Amino acid sequence: METAKCVTLEDVQQAACPLMRANRGGVQPFLIYGYYEDVDVWPTYPAASSASAITMTDAGKLTGDLTLKTGCRAYKLEFTEYSGTFTLQDQGERGGENVLMQLTINPGKIRKEILGFMNATRGRRMFFITTDNHGNHYLMGDDTVAAYRTAGDAATTGAAATDLNTAPLTFQFEALMGCVYEGDTESLLTAK
Repeated sequence: METAKCVTLEDVQQAACPLMRANRGGVQPFLIYGYYEDVDVWPTYPAASSASAITMTDAGKLTGDLTLKTGCRAYKLEFTEYSGTFTLQDQGERGGENVLMQLTINPGKIRKEILGFMNATRGRRMFFITTDNHGNHYLMGDDTVAAYRTAGDAATTGAAATDLNTAPLTFQFEALMGCVYEGDTESLLTAK
């Protein structure tokens, strides 16, 4: 008896044109964020039906928009350009694998707004959307599990005049699978 295939395998080739192979690291210098309980509808993970498999492209993206409850909105935190790193790390034992998404950013020097952000998000269930320098969005948080700001490197004034005064921030989310988010990121920033 043949096992059903939920994803149709395809050839994955390097782009023939050098312009299409251009690759720039880093994330764009802003983060969209909000409280987990303000979310009304979450996008869904890819899923095959019992009748047919999905393509590999569809297996790598979320479906639908993240929408917020009436009167709620998301917010934007700007940070120092080229100071952000986003990773997707497979983890877990066979049969229980998932993907640890981690974002580390540096919003610049220690200041009251950043300390206020740190205080507001400590231990709070959150969602975050980061965007890489190719325009791919990654949603941290889903309908079951929230994202969190976690302990990271210490905020520091530095010792010498040439040292940076920094307040690095780290965020984590354990996703069922690695996916890009192709939904709305604009209207989230305005309350309905």
